[in-house]
Amino acid sequence: MEKLVGTGKVKAIGVSNYSVPYLEKLLPEATIVPAANQIENHPSLPQQEIVDFCNKTGIHITAYSPLGSTGSPMFTAQPIVAIAEKRGVTPAAVLLSYHSKKF
Repeated sequence: MEKLVGTGKVKAIGVSNYSVPYLEKLLPEATIVPAANQIENHPSLPQQEIVDFCNKTGIHITAYSPLGSTGSPMFTAQPIVAIAEKRGVTPAAVLLSYHSKKF
């Protein structure tokens, strides 16, 4: 994948579901730090260890399933609803912004 960056065919490369141990093995071998790590990230699965590690190493976190699963109870969870009401937004907006920690 790193060779593709040099060809101009791709602008950046990233990883998906990489934990801290996987990244600790990858980074010494890589010539290009991954631009992003796509992980499941929402209030029910915060994964703070990997978020902190990626923030420290300059790897952007991209959340998949930020709203939880279908029929997720997070839309009605009191902390989520309280933040949404305080900010004048929907619970979905709170969940989509969760990983940015701007509350």
